[in-house]
Amino acid sequence: MKKLLLSSVLLLTACGPTPPHHPAQQRQITVTGVGSAVSVPDQFNFTVVIEERGETASDLNRIVNEKTNQVIEQLKKLDVKEKNIQSLQVQFNPWVEYNGQTQEQKGFILSRRIDITLDKLSLYDKAIDSVLKLKITRIEGFSYSNSKAYEHYQSAIAQALQDAQQRAEHMAEVLDLELGSAITVSEQSQGQAMQAKNTMRLRSMAESSSLPGEMNTTAQVSVVFELID
Repeated sequence: MKKLLLSSVLLLTACGPTPPHHPAQQRQITVTGVGSAVSVPDQFNFTVVIEERGETASDLNRIVNEKTNQVIEQLKKLDVKEKNIQSLQVQFNPWVEYNGQTQEQKGFILSRRIDITLDKLSLYDKAIDSVLKLKITRIEGFSYSNSKAYEHYQSAIAQALQDAQQRAEHMAEVLDLELGSAITVSEQSQGQAMQAKNTMRLRSMAESSSLPGEMNTTAQVSVVFELID
């Protein structure tokens, strides 16, 4: 009877679930690489805002369209390309004023934003003066940019990848390990160009002598490398 019971226990043990097998975990190293590309701005950007208030939407739309066309015509006289003039942003809101605790709707407010890019930096003061004569509401969003921003960012990405490779090689050397191939690569930046030297004067009534300085486009990547013993 005891032999029969022992045989049954051994049989159940042999038929039981096999313990999970854990393969050797792959050894990895994660590094962050950074890169940058310095460029000189060759474009000037600003936004013209046209805002009108009135009782009827149709009248407001007519007035805003007339002023928009006037702005576009003035800029075209300065050889500003039509593709560099964008006027798609329109807002229509109630015109409400408060008299103490009383709220009174007097009509509507219609506003349009016109984004403008100048390919010639020397034209910025003439362009601003020409649209100001049209009695627009305000001008805002002054900034410099570079027409080859995408190419500069790609250059910064390449530098960031090289930087990640060099960092990983150095760390592996210190740890007396051999660096394998890259397993994953992720981009951690969006290619925003920042002005390195803010030497811009937005308005110069005497002459167009302000200098835009330099722009620094940065890139950052995260790379996971395999480590080999």
